Amino acid sequence: MDDLVKILTQHAKKYPLMEPVDAVKLIFQNEFGGGHLITGKEAGLNRLQEEYRNIIQSDDITLHEDIGNGIARINLSALDAYGLTIKKLNDIFVASSSIIQGSKESFIKKLNTLEKLTREGLFKFDSHSLHAYLEVYISIGCPPVSHSKIYRDTYKPAYRVVCKNLMQE
Repeated sequence: MDDLVKILTQHAKKYPLMEPVDAVKLIFQNEFGGGHLITGKEAGLNRLQEEYRNIIQSDDITLHEDIGNGIARINLSALDAYGLTIKKLNDIFVASSSIIQGSKESFIKKLNTLEKLTREGLFKFDSHSLHAYLEVYISIGCPPVSHSKIYRDTYKPAYRVVCKNLMQE
């Protein structure tokens, strides 16, 4: 859990406008990766191409952002600067989905860590907001979630979640 504490601390500083759903999404990806998005390799590539067309490329953004557990978010706006093709990223994304195997038990423990850190004041949101969110979220079975509107509008997230070790091949 020390790895998760470090990741949550880094993200709280880098993304101060995170809301409970954004922290839960981060933990979900840390546990389960991004495989829930895959409906097929070709469909995934088409979706990635569409998203890539709407992204402004930048030399100032790092290619990957560590989210712990051997997993990283690959920033689509950095692909050109690092010479990573959409096809290669999609291949890595699909391969990662078959490798990353999380468990609900571990995920719930990580949510407990999130609650503890929130009570300690790590995030801008308070423990009451998080508790209310988690109560509903857990009751509906802990599905994948999307970033909050404020997170999307402020930080413009565009990435794919992959196993870091596959990026080095």
